[in-house]
Amino acid sequence: MEHNFEANFFTLLELLDMGSRLEIDGACTKVSFPPNQVIYNQGDESEAVYIIASGVVEAVTHSPDGRQTRSLGFMSRGDFFGDLGVLTNHPRLATIRSCEPLQVLQIEKTAFLRLLEKVPKMGAYFSRNLARRLHKTSTEAHLNIYSLDLSGNLQRFDLLTIFQAITGMNHTGELHLNNSSHDLIGSFFFREGRVEYARFAHLEGVEAVWQGFVESATEGSFTFRVLAEPTSPFSKDHLIQIESTDLLMQGVGRRDTYQSIPEELRKMEGRLSRKSEALEWNDAETALLTERIWELIAKRPQPMISLWRRLNYSALTFLETVNVLLQTGQVELLVEAPAEQSTE
Repeated sequence: MEHNFEANFFTLLELLDMGSRLEIDGACTKVSFPPNQVIYNQGDESEAVYIIASGVVEAVTHSPDGRQTRSLGFMSRGDFFGDLGVLTNHPRLATIRSCEPLQVLQIEKTAFLRLLEKVPKMGAYFSRNLARRLHKTSTEAHLNIYSLDLSGNLQRFDLLTIFQAITGMNHTGELHLNNSSHDLIGSFFFREGRVEYARFAHLEGVEAVWQGFVESATEGSFTFRVLAEPTSPFSKDHLIQIESTDLLMQGVGRRDTYQSIPEELRKMEGRLSRKSEALEWNDAETALLTERIWELIAKRPQPMISLWRRLNYSALTFLETVNVLLQTGQVELLVEAPAEQSTE
């Protein structure tokens, strides 16, 4: 937080008339916190604004999986926090904790918004400071494009594009994908731009990469951190040994192939059942997968989605195999007809 004429709240108070100062004073509640006390957590509802009367606080953010924290800086007397969440009506973006005995002036959300209207100089003060912080954030975001750490929205960048960026910069580190609930759904470790280990959904190894490439982008985020060794517990049995260029080229082809599979099949609805007594299969590359599918449906029909989740193969590999089995008449897909609605 900057310590200058406009950033210090108490300097503002000295410039206001007595009536405005009384309005602000009437809306403030003095609150004390001991050292190392959390004032609010990242993700909490934004219900008040705080001005530091004495003491120091630190603002920190937590990674979506909760494993990493990053300090955003320290604030002291005259600095304020909590205004962004109140003004935008969004949850807290960071956790604030006291570093030493702390005294703050707390202004509840409704009272704060009313003050901005009744005391124009206060409204202008917070607006200027908010604009300055947003400009600083935008500048840092622009610079981060050229830094070693990457992050972004999965709705704007698909996994193939992210892989191309990491590969092109020859980075060593770990890529994490998180859904909108901040749950970790994928981890990929790169060494000098080449992916060595991967986990996506229930899959490991290169099949996890293929699944990430073909799956449609959903709400969520990605982060890439420069690391010498992976933090996720990858199995060495699934070491990926495909060169980056070949991996990306195959990824493009597999994504296009996946889209050509009938939509009904891609939905993985219904149950797969044996139709012939013996399995006939000549493709050595998918022989193990086919035999496993055949084994799993030996006693009774199995739901397609359950079958897939019991196998370490991407949806594309699985569906291509099932499609051939269907076309050769060795299996059948049992889909229940939707129940008819009564007109009575």
